[in-house]
Amino acid sequence: MRRNKIAYLIFLMMITLLVGGCSQKTDESVARPVRTEAKQSTKKKNKVDQKQTILTDLKKTKKKNLIYYALGDSLSVGLFSNDMNSRFTTLFNNDLKKGTGKDVIEINNSSVGKTVTNFGLPNVQDLINHQPDIVTIEFGTNDSAYGVDSKNLGDFTNNLDTLINRVKQETTAQILLLTTWSPSDGKYISNDETYDHEIQNIGKKYNVTVVDLSTIWRNNPKVTENDLGYSQVYNRAKDQFHPNQIGHEEIAKLLYKTVKTK
Repeated sequence: MRRNKIAYLIFLMMITLLVGGCSQKTDESVARPVRTEAKQSTKKKNKVDQKQTILTDLKKTKKKNLIYYALGDSLSVGLFSNDMNSRFTTLFNNDLKKGTGKDVIEINNSSVGKTVTNFGLPNVQDLINHQPDIVTIEFGTNDSAYGVDSKNLGDFTNNLDTLINRVKQETTAQILLLTTWSPSDGKYISNDETYDHEIQNIGKKYNVTVVDLSTIWRNNPKVTENDLGYSQVYNRAKDQFHPNQIGHEEIAKLLYKTVKTK
């Protein structure tokens, strides 16, 4: 009898151990996928956090102060923003300060009515001398008004190509190449499209980011509406060709969106 009781107790202990072991294995098998999913989620989050963009590159640089150089025509001058501090280059500069947490110095070398041939290329050495960290190059709007014949289009393409090549070779600057500007019912829209095609090609050739301004002005007359009064800021009569304050704000937003994603 006593032996039977001992055997029975041993049997119960074995059953208890077997059930406990199975339960533990079951618990572990259920828990493992949760841990795996958590690891996968962390990896995905890290990939998003580590995405390399123009802005992250500027932020990671050891420099405490950055230089932003704007080279362009009347758009980059600021016609017709409310004041010089609200033109798109300065608004973009302010966004860069916030986004990088660094002091960003704007150097604006732009002139009304100029082209890449008579202003852009002749001033490329000044740009290089400043060794900027980021540049915007904005030409083509005045160039396209001269026509799409082989001479004018050829000069524009060759000179813009040379300008971009020199900036790439002789600086470490991040380059944003802007397309042409026009009112939604502009006189030279077909010319602009031809010049923009060349701008896009040069961007691809040198792996330079192209910012398409037509996404702002096309079918959007609100960005060029002006009262045609006299601008005391720019000492000239306003027109309905250049961007108004809304237009400048939209250009600045597009530039900042670009550096955050490209």
